[in-house]
Formats: sequence, structure tokens, C-alpha cells
Amino acid sequence: MNTFLSRRTVLGASFFSLLPLPLEAAPGLSGPVDGSSGPTLFVGDQKGGVRSLLRAAGQLTQLPYRIQWASFPVGAPLISAIASGALDFGYVGDATATFTFASGSSLKAISAWHVDGKSNALLVPRNSNVRSMRDLIGRRVAFVKGSPGHLLVLAALQSESLDIGQIVQAPLAAANARMALSSGSIDAWAIWDPYAATAELEDHARILLTAHGLVNEVECGIASDAAIAKKRAELTDFMSRVGKALAWGVAHLEERALAFSHDTGTPLDIARVSSSRMVMTALPSVTDEVIAIHQKVADLYQSARVIPSRLNVADFYDRSFLIPA
Repeated sequence: MNTFLSRRTVLGASFFSLLPLPLEAAPGLSGPVDGSSGPTLFVGDQKGGVRSLLRAAGQLTQLPYRIQWASFPVGAPLISAIASGALDFGYVGDATATFTFASGSSLKAISAWHVDGKSNALLVPRNSNVRSMRDLIGRRVAFVKGSPGHLLVLAALQSESLDIGQIVQAPLAAANARMALSSGSIDAWAIWDPYAATAELEDHARILLTAHGLVNEVECGIASDAAIAKKRAELTDFMSRVGKALAWGVAHLEERALAFSHDTGTPLDIARVSSSRMVMTALPSVTDEVIAIHQKVADLYQSARVIPSRLNVADFYDRSFLIPA
């Protein structure tokens, strides 16, 4: 067995070793372009989901600017690309944003979505005897460090009055974790859709629990200081289009799934399950509630020694953006 997976680690022992992957570990930043004239907004996307939704909802027509897309498998390299100046904007979970804020980044969250949590799941092999978090004491649990999956593991442990040191942590990339779960190298995997749906439908993994009802989450629209200063109009228009597309998607699940399958190559059955569980609502502005939800996430990270000290997340929000519905 890989010695990495067999080694018990303690979160917080080395904060910098748990920071999101650097930009050099991210995929290439070249991607499709929408729009034909005007300034260019450089946008990061996870698995092509935002662009696919915008296209399906008809929100990529008559753009008064260009969008240069870059696709990433998860949020950590995406937000690293924004921090490096390679991108202007992208959406990541509050858990991922917290890691970046704690590292001293000057990035700002300028918008937010409410997230239902059904698409963030802890999976075990179909024949596993694990029925609760207590059954995972001393066992190997995989997650992407600093991700919504990482947050789910911490919240699930806390709900059972357990400590992170009571499991064996296996911070793994999504592709590696899927193989490890199938082979039995790990005992559980915390991940979100479409990865969770893929493991469910193709590998016959079983969902042990989800974030729904367990931990509140928000998705953050993260922008660089330069983009906020120079591309406010483009950012505002883009976020407005995304909000309209999200509302359209709730009422058009089949069309959304068909578009996601076509655009990303995801099998249609997986796209359908993912679309049905990824329930998100875009807000017209950052609210006190959003900041309170995010603060609880940061406090959970700090209490588990994932970040070295308490973080005041309000300092990292720019509340000046009002997004037309």
C-alpha cells in the first residue's frame, strides 16, 4: 500500500502543506472564447459547468465583451489562477475560499450563491460495513484539501463529537481518490457532483451522508483586485447572466443535463443526477447571512487547526456589487 495512505496525519501540523495546489499544478489556461469584441473577461470554470449552463440558458448571446474561459477539475487551482493574475473571476466554495483568504491573499468575494448541499457527499464502497462516521474511526478518508469535501468531513465528525485525529486523512485529487475507493485503498471519499454521481452510477459506491442539513455552504464569486478596479461593468453583467441561468436551470433540469453532457462529455445519466442535486440560488448582493455562513466555515477550520488563527471573513468580501436579476 502507498505509504502516504497508510500514514496518519494531523490537520494543522503544517498549514502551508495543506494550502491549495499552486498554479503550476493547474491545467492550461487556454480555453473557448465567447463574444467577439470589447474587453476580455478571463473566467475560471470547474468542469465546464458554468459555461455549459450559460450556453444552455441562452445567456452567451449578445455579449458586450469577450469571455476567455479556463476549465479546472476543482476550485483550488482555479482560485490560485486568480491570485496569480492569470484570471479575473471564478466561482469556488466557501471552504476553498477560506484557505486562500487564510494564506494572506488579497482576493475578494464579490457575490454568492446559496448551496443546498445535496451534491456534496461522503461515499463508501457498496459492500462497506460503514454506516456512520463512528464506523470510520481509524479508517482512511479521502478529500480534496481545502474543498467542500474537506469541510463535509470536518462537519460530519463534529456532529458525532469526533476529532479529525480519529480518522486517517488521505488528501487526494479527485481522479486518484476515485480509483483508490474502487480498489479499496481508502475507506471513504468526500466529493461533490458530478464526481459523486459518477462514483455512484459507474462504481456502485454508496452515499453515507451529504452536506444537506449538516453544514450550510455558500458558493463565492471570487475576483482579483485588478478586475474589480478595471472590469466592474463586465463582472456585474457576467454575474447577472449567471444568476439568470441558474434560475433557468432549476426549471429546465433535462435541458441543463443534456447541455452539460454534450459540452463536457459527461454521460447523460450522470449529468441528470448531478443537475437534479446541484440546487443553487444566486443572490443579488452579498448579505449578512452569507458572511455569517462563511464565518462558521472559517471557525470550523480554525477549531480543527486547518488554518492557524481565526479569520474574519467579512474583511474579504466586497459588498459594493449589486447584480441585476
